[in-house]
Amino acid sequence: MIRLVSCDLDGTLLDSRAHIRPRSGDVLRALGAQGIIVALATGRSWRTAYRVQKRLGLSGPIIAHNGAYGFFSDTGREWHRRGIPLSRAQEFVRWADRQRVMIRCYLGFRQPVVYNRFDLAHQLVWMKPEDRLVPHLAEQLAVEPLEIFVSGLREVDALVHDFGLSGSDYELTIFPHPGYREVNICAPGVDKKEGLESLCQLLQISPNDVLALGDGLNDVEMLRWAGVSVAIGDGARAAHQVADYITPPGHPDPVHDGIFWAWAKGFLPTLDVAQAFLGQASS
Repeated sequence: MIRLVSCDLDGTLLDSRAHIRPRSGDVLRALGAQGIIVALATGRSWRTAYRVQKRLGLSGPIIAHNGAYGFFSDTGREWHRRGIPLSRAQEFVRWADRQRVMIRCYLGFRQPVVYNRFDLAHQLVWMKPEDRLVPHLAEQLAVEPLEIFVSGLREVDALVHDFGLSGSDYELTIFPHPGYREVNICAPGVDKKEGLESLCQLLQISPNDVLALGDGLNDVEMLRWAGVSVAIGDGARAAHQVADYITPPGHPDPVHDGIFWAWAKGFLPTLDVAQAFLGQASS
């Protein structure tokens, strides 16, 4: 029987405006109330995932930074971390200082997001009150950053030119945006499955007792690993190919649909949860 539900955010729990789909939020809260562990699993930062978790009214495990980081929001305990080696991170920061490029480093839960400098245009978009400008950041880094970000056009091109897209201890992913690009630097080969598997080992939960929901290429290995998997109908074909169930394309609340399917198949037998699903289905 399912003891843990691992749920992706963008395109799965969240709609195109990054809002929690209402019935999906309701059913995840119902699961949590019945003692089933709900773990958010996302390629986004721990900070974004934590905000979504708070909006859900839940606490507990979060898998963030595409599986490079796992922590419990209620206790602050980290159970998994695979960041960029400190010496390599310092090399990226020193490069940014020489190029006069703003660099953003995520260090972990309850630690500030740190910058080497503030670019006013991006400061208005990215900076949060708890963020910190750290002079001589390369020398001040004491932990391996989970992710490093650089934004811009010239800036991203220069970074790729000087470092390439990957090395033995890092890899770059480029995200295009209107008017600029952003590059994400992380440890090589990180994957949500890695974070989820380490969580289940810690909690002594078998893969057979895990339900995973996701829509993207970065969800494929997580879906393949979980005992029960649901792919979102509007998501990647590769996710569909490994899933036990695919939600209908265009469904307005695919997490609710997928969890209702799992309950109907007998994977979620708790009576109170079943009644919650039935109430949602009939409303």
